[in-house]
Amino acid sequence: MKPHPSPQRVLTLLGAGTAISLLGDATLYAVLPNPPIAAQAGVTMAMVGVLLGVNRGTRLLLNGPVGVLYDRLPRRRLLITSLVLGVISSIMYAAGWGFWPWLAGRVVWGVAWSLLSIGCNAVVLDISTDENRGRHSGQYQMWFFVGVAFSSFLGGLFTDVFGFRPGLWLDAALIGGAALLWLFFLPETRPAQPRERPASNPRPSFSWRILLAVALPIFAVRFLSWGVLAATTILWLAGLFGEGVRLSNRLIPIATLTGSFIALSTITSISSAPIAGFLSDRLSRRWPVVAGAVLLGGAGVWLMSAKLPALALIGGFVAPVMGGSVETLVPAVVGDRFGRAQRGRALGLVYTLADLGSTLGPPLALGLLNAGWVSLGRIYQGGAIILVGVALFALLQVRREGPPLVNPTSG
Repeated sequence: MKPHPSPQRVLTLLGAGTAISLLGDATLYAVLPNPPIAAQAGVTMAMVGVLLGVNRGTRLLLNGPVGVLYDRLPRRRLLITSLVLGVISSIMYAAGWGFWPWLAGRVVWGVAWSLLSIGCNAVVLDISTDENRGRHSGQYQMWFFVGVAFSSFLGGLFTDVFGFRPGLWLDAALIGGAALLWLFFLPETRPAQPRERPASNPRPSFSWRILLAVALPIFAVRFLSWGVLAATTILWLAGLFGEGVRLSNRLIPIATLTGSFIALSTITSISSAPIAGFLSDRLSRRWPVVAGAVLLGGAGVWLMSAKLPALALIGGFVAPVMGGSVETLVPAVVGDRFGRAQRGRALGLVYTLADLGSTLGPPLALGLLNAGWVSLGRIYQGGAIILVGVALFALLQVRREGPPLVNPTSG
């Protein structure tokens, strides 16, 4: 009988693969909203808004079925497949010209990320217990945000140093290396045969009320962080600094500046993810931590609307606390409140609603800006008001949180 793999080994492999997988996608978010770079891809700015959201629209259709797959099938093959699809999508970006080839590449990435995100979170729940579920989730999310940071930085840097398309080819090669890493070293964590459930212990009913309550905060956070903010960061920085920042008689171009800012601001998410998980394990409560993180993130988003660059940048570094915390706590709540046989389905449905938020964000924000109906600052202020409402909702859930509805170790 094979020994159980070390949880820390599994977390390291999952985290490293996830971080590298983000290279192609993060490059697009960092630089594609810049009109000269969009022109190199053969797309207009209106098309960019659609392209940045369509991969998430794809996941709206796939997350539910993918969650069911992970409830029924071993994890390893599906996860390796996700990275192979990530390579294919990056190749399609590098070789494609115009809207339709790019649209196809974004759809392929949507399939890849659906398999990867649900599968990795399912594995995290496999290797966790009641006492460390929040911490393990926080460690995995910390890896994810490290990936966002270095992928965004490298995406901007590769674009400025090698060019837009050569940088994407390099992204594809690095993601291929991550696929090989998982192929040779990632263990299987799901039992080959599900344990039989005694007739006297029937399967608990699936709680849609809990599912929707868990999904609301991540819907709002994804709408703002993965949607509105991600799609407009380069425009926000251009409004503050123009075409770049000059340091010691050297101009830092706007693409590199954007990638650098995203990388540096992600330090907040990297720090908040394990802290949120640790606090929720210590308190045996998730919702108070959710409420505090969302409220702090809302304050940061509001500050980003300031015209004073120093104040706006402070807000930009505070806002990501909401993403790091909520992305950590949502899988932990799923692990608390759903049994093993329901977790894949629950994760799939929660991330379906989360992806709905991130799908709506880019076209809505860029559409409003292109139409000239509202300024970017007003969009950020409206987002901050939404987050205050989400924080109040999270506080209302504290009374209802109680003990887990099911024994999380049961099938």
